[in-house]
Amino acid sequence: MLSTLPGELLLLIASFLDSHTDTLRLASCCRAFYSLLLPKVFTSLDLTEDRNGDLSHLVHTLASKPSLAQEVRALRIACAWRPTSGVRNKQEVTLGVLAAALGSDDNDKLSAWTRELMSQEVNDAWIVLLLALLPNLEDLVLQICDSSKYTLEWLAGIAQNGTSSPILSKLRILTVDCSDVDGGLSSAHVLPILGLPSLRSFYGYMICDGGSSDEEYAEDQDFDAASYVPDNVGYSNVTHIRLLSSCSRRGFADVIGATKALESFILEHAQNPSYADDEEIYVSRYYHPLRRHQATLQTLILTHESTNYYSWYQSHEYDYIGSFAGFSALKELRLQVPQILDWDEDWDDLDATSKNTLSDVLPSSLQRLIVDGLEREHLSALVSAFEDLLSGGKHRYPSLTYVEVKGNWMHVHQSTEESNAKPRPIPAMLEEFADFKVKLELLCSASGVEFHLRDLHVEDIMEKNRLYT
Repeated sequence: MLSTLPGELLLLIASFLDSHTDTLRLASCCRAFYSLLLPKVFTSLDLTEDRNGDLSHLVHTLASKPSLAQEVRALRIACAWRPTSGVRNKQEVTLGVLAAALGSDDNDKLSAWTRELMSQEVNDAWIVLLLALLPNLEDLVLQICDSSKYTLEWLAGIAQNGTSSPILSKLRILTVDCSDVDGGLSSAHVLPILGLPSLRSFYGYMICDGGSSDEEYAEDQDFDAASYVPDNVGYSNVTHIRLLSSCSRRGFADVIGATKALESFILEHAQNPSYADDEEIYVSRYYHPLRRHQATLQTLILTHESTNYYSWYQSHEYDYIGSFAGFSALKELRLQVPQILDWDEDWDDLDATSKNTLSDVLPSSLQRLIVDGLEREHLSALVSAFEDLLSGGKHRYPSLTYVEVKGNWMHVHQSTEESNAKPRPIPAMLEEFADFKVKLELLCSASGVEFHLRDLHVEDIMEKNRLYT
């Protein structure tokens, strides 16, 4: 019988269960299972389908059983909560949690929050209570919506208290998903939260700076990244920042400047949702904020999200970012072709030319280089740039092991879109791209560097062909 198995073996069996419900059912088989497996149910909570009533019951359960609250390490909360009845609010429980969460016993303040707890639609106040109960929470994913009023403000207040507050004192990873916020969320809401003492990684989705009015657009156009100094610099212990479907006309200077020693910065730019005509990345405006971290930055990715998808692909502006030769810790770099080199503005033939080469912009510490947005006019200059980069073998770049060049040229030069064959035939590589591939493969092979040339159109065809095999 299962009840005779050692506890270690039961825990191993439970580790193969993907559903909290299945684990809870197993725990309910007998008392021995219950005490052993119940804490595992609470280690990682994913609250995506629950109603407000369910959230209120969870708060009461954890408030009455602190040992279970201490087990929670990861929490994901979605904002798509449906209107509900059955909200549980025993004030002898919630008032104590509220006072601890707010750091206040102000009756007026507590009364206002108590009224919010009885709301049938807004779950923000209950989220705050839940977070205040989790002393060992390490990984938090918050989906923000337009009705969110308290959570981010409360997190900012906890950060302001610094190490004096035990609440969220072990939180290391925070993800803020703003896809349900019209126009995204300004980084101004995030900046105070970056001051949480234990926080090391911040991940944002649809963090969008830049107003919708023509006046705000004109003001941002005049922004001088080289001379700008944020109001608060170096107050955050965050070392890793990843912003997806996000945008900033000011290079997220305040966010980057907030950190003491940034180790990775990843941006997948999206068009500004508040200003439809503004599609630029403004990549050069990221350079000066990042220079503050040239001794610690190990990973830098600055690209447009469309470079990951064939159907979204578009051309991008020429905007040279600057040299990373002095970034002594940089190991991984991903940029777009029009921005990694300083291209001549007056080239008028089929071959673009640049004022510099890759050896002028890459640090000797680099291990991985990914270049997006290859087009036919870049081929000749890039071959010359890589010849210069790898001409000395691995003497100048001893750590370089991987080079990837990615583009989407087939949609312009050659296509099988009209083919009715299923699966569709893969178009042959055009001669100039085939020559480019051979030259770079030889250069990289001679230097012991792995090389990949990727075409998004071809990959899209191959992916769809898998449906017919």
